[in-house]
Amino acid sequence: MLQDKVMAAGDATAGERGPWLPGGEPQAGRIARAWLRSDADKRAIEQVQPEDLLPGRTTYECIRAAAALEPAKPALILLRSADLAVPPRIITYAELMQRIVQAANLFSAVSGSERPSVALILPMVPEALIATWAAQTAGIACPINPYLEERVVASIMNAARATVLVISTAKFGPGAWDKLEAICAQVPTLRRVLIVESDDQASDFMRALESYPADRFVFEPTDDPHAEVMYLPTGGTTGAPKLVRMTHRGQLLNAWMVGSVIGSERDSVVGHAMPNFHVGGLNVIALRTMLYGQTLLTLTTDGFRNQGVIRNFWDIARHYRMTSVLATPTTAAAILAVPDVSSEGHSIVTFNCGASTVPLELMRAFHKRFGIWLREIWGMSEIHGVVTMNRNDGQQPLVGSVGSCLPYHTVKAFEVDASNTFLRECAPGERGVLCVTGPGVTPGYVDANFDGEFFVQGAPGGTRWANTGDLGAFDAQGFGWIFGRAKELIIRGGHNIDPRLIEEVLMCHPGVQTAAAIGRPDSAKGEMPIAYVQPKAGCSVAADELLQLCRERVQERAAVPIEIIVLEQMPLTAVGKISKPALRVDAMVRVSRNTAAAIVGESGSIDVEVDESGRRPRVVLTVMLRSGDSAVLSERLRHAFQQFEFEVFVDVVNGASASVS
Repeated sequence: MLQDKVMAAGDATAGERGPWLPGGEPQAGRIARAWLRSDADKRAIEQVQPEDLLPGRTTYECIRAAAALEPAKPALILLRSADLAVPPRIITYAELMQRIVQAANLFSAVSGSERPSVALILPMVPEALIATWAAQTAGIACPINPYLEERVVASIMNAARATVLVISTAKFGPGAWDKLEAICAQVPTLRRVLIVESDDQASDFMRALESYPADRFVFEPTDDPHAEVMYLPTGGTTGAPKLVRMTHRGQLLNAWMVGSVIGSERDSVVGHAMPNFHVGGLNVIALRTMLYGQTLLTLTTDGFRNQGVIRNFWDIARHYRMTSVLATPTTAAAILAVPDVSSEGHSIVTFNCGASTVPLELMRAFHKRFGIWLREIWGMSEIHGVVTMNRNDGQQPLVGSVGSCLPYHTVKAFEVDASNTFLRECAPGERGVLCVTGPGVTPGYVDANFDGEFFVQGAPGGTRWANTGDLGAFDAQGFGWIFGRAKELIIRGGHNIDPRLIEEVLMCHPGVQTAAAIGRPDSAKGEMPIAYVQPKAGCSVAADELLQLCRERVQERAAVPIEIIVLEQMPLTAVGKISKPALRVDAMVRVSRNTAAAIVGESGSIDVEVDESGRRPRVVLTVMLRSGDSAVLSERLRHAFQQFEFEVFVDVVNGASASVS
């Protein structure tokens, strides 16, 4: 690896050259290649205009520049199976460029006089990346999570005014494609549907490309780096669609910065197991790999959701000489939990973790067993990817920190009021809401009504600052510390509890693989802390034992959980992090059922559901009354649920019903 050669050259040579790799100094028409290891390196990079680091102004121009270096080199490798005996699918840089041009021409032709807006509902197949970058070349790309509900998918497509839909089939398992007709019927702007691996030649995506030239565009693509070319859904799955507006420049600059920390050498092989509808999979991993002319190794169409990939991770890493990988802490814990495997002989230089906080015990245990430090990163869709990273300088990362800021960006802790108006800047080390400024910050949301809660009003210096919603601090040395989402704090009678106080204690138990603490609704305190745990395979853990562990080790008495629930499988999001919204729904159901049961008793049966179609979940409580006065029962239930801070709709089947706040 080139990094090894650079390290062997000695610090003196590196100091003379600064952050630039040999032959990688900024030069017009080619990509600059750096290795960011220190604050001095960051300052040196910031002396260069961001545009001068890149070989082009758009995603297409930059990928084309990389392809010109080695056209026959594998750009995309898709593992068809976690079994190494199964041959992979390989697409070279030359083929990738041809397909991008063809797809861009197709999207332009289909959309006519309108700017193409292409919705992409696909698993982790090469077609997803081809279609995304082609859509950005011709117009707008809108990648969508295939596992969202039909109504949510349709609302996102309508918000993006989709003219084309590229979708898959049930060959890849259950997904939104199972309700294709119903989705299309709700999107009036849609002109054509193209299906990846379709049995119908007329609708097959790759066959459709053959009708269009691969060596030239039949339209005039924009060369404006500030053009909005992607609407990326974010912010959950309920309520109005929240789509982040992304530009060529924002994506490319973030990809370049991440590569300067993880590795910018052309011979790198980048593990790809986060979905392409997520900023981590699409920009931080895939676009970054293409920008530097590296090889993207997709770890099956299911990524880390494929248990075979988890079991065979080190065999895959050795065989393909994988040099870097990005995963969630939950995935790292799953890899650590696999028994009787060896990491010996791997080529991984950097193993980054993102999407949620890395538990301290996991970081230490992973390094002890595999000799690799989990280097935490932090970012969000609204900044086109990542904004802080733990630099790979060969040393142990600062355990618990998300690292320091990437070039051209600043993060500070602010105190803001309920209307997101600036009150004051927090002192170094003081907790506040983390806000970021820099060229990577999104222009805003497609629905501008969301902008007010994101952009800080009255920020100092007239600079545009974005409220990330994360609580944290930056110390005097410039290292960031995340204490959780503002929305994830457990608020017990006005006492703010950091869930990590509980989670890190539970993760110390040898039988626990993952843990998540949330606030359970409480009629007196608002919330009370509880925790969910998933045991390691083959292990059995008792809730009472874990509660006692918390009583002994949780530092704040108010933070000791009142209940621990053991789950066989923790609910996960599509990117593999623990889904705390799903756990909150479970807690709401449990509390509602128990509260109602104490009142209804033997006089009826109870059914509890949660309606998530609005901006806030609502409990729907149905009582099948067998005896007693329905009006009296409804009033008693109404009174009981008045004390909770969530909405409940109570329905007693023999006619009485009431809506209770």
